[in-house]
Amino acid sequence: MILRALTLAGGIVSAGIAAQGPGFTRAYVFQLEAAEQRLAKVVADFDAAAQAAGLVREDAVARLRGSALLERRGLDMRRNIERQGWLEATLPRLQSAGPFLRCYLLWRSPDAGALRAALRGFAPTAPRSRAEWLFAGLGFIAGASLTRLLLWLPTWPARFRRRRALRS
Repeated sequence: MILRALTLAGGIVSAGIAAQGPGFTRAYVFQLEAAEQRLAKVVADFDAAAQAAGLVREDAVARLRGSALLERRGLDMRRNIERQGWLEATLPRLQSAGPFLRCYLLWRSPDAGALRAALRGFAPTAPRSRAEWLFAGLGFIAGASLTRLLLWLPTWPARFRRRRALRS
């Protein structure tokens, strides 16, 4: 009876955690959109400044040398340009994906800054959509199965010895 209660508790806890998946990925995509907009503005401002100086982007980044501050700014600008390009390529795929694919893409290649921002602003809720209920159901099954397995493992050697003793 206690094993069944613990298995049920493990399933319920897992269902509650899994049900947060679709909501969290929506918050993550929102943070990615905000980061892409901010970086697009920064890169556009840099491109405008480079064009005013008569340079293309690559030459302008390459000219940020001389002092430690300029080299640091050049490195930051390279990172911003790379991240903005990655966000431009990734964001449409995430926006058009369903909840399962969105969760998969989040686990496969997360953006650290957007992930931290989504974690800070995320508030867990009860399941409301079909996707959240489906995630909760799958989480319940997986959690109950894992809990049952973890509770069964310590008793396995004793059961094996008992069966062996009964056979002889």
